[in-house]
Amino acid sequence: MIERLAAVAFLAASAAYTAGAWTFPLGTAARPGPGFFPVAVGGFLCAVALLFAASAFRGGAPAEGAAGAPPEPGARGRVRVTALALIGFCLLVPWAGYPVVAFLFVTALIKRLGDTGWAVALLAGIACAAASAYVFGSLLGVPLPRGVLLD
Repeated sequence: MIERLAAVAFLAASAAYTAGAWTFPLGTAARPGPGFFPVAVGGFLCAVALLFAASAFRGGAPAEGAAGAPPEPGARGRVRVTALALIGFCLLVPWAGYPVVAFLFVTALIKRLGDTGWAVALLAGIACAAASAYVFGSLLGVPLPRGVLLD
């Protein structure tokens, strides 16, 4: 019953989000408007919500790890680390700048959540920070925060 209510709520929320996103101009694929990305995200959310609702109302056997089953060891710690990393990212970006904080964020998550050594985490952090800064800052022209040190 709870799963069905959650599915309906998720579907309603994603439909409301998509309806709100349609109020912005879409633009074209070559020159996207302010509503282009929100409508795409809304469409994705609606598709996932429909799959979730279909699964909930089909009434099949509960999936492994479903409600009532104990979480795997360390799952809550991973959720806490991810949430704290996201909060830290948001708080640090204006001060340290996007490239530095993106590097720290990716490195910390890969090191903490993955089963890798420091070399892999550092290389992934550098690659992800550089690639995302290039794509968003250079190719898409998004003004990324440079931080107080670089301004």
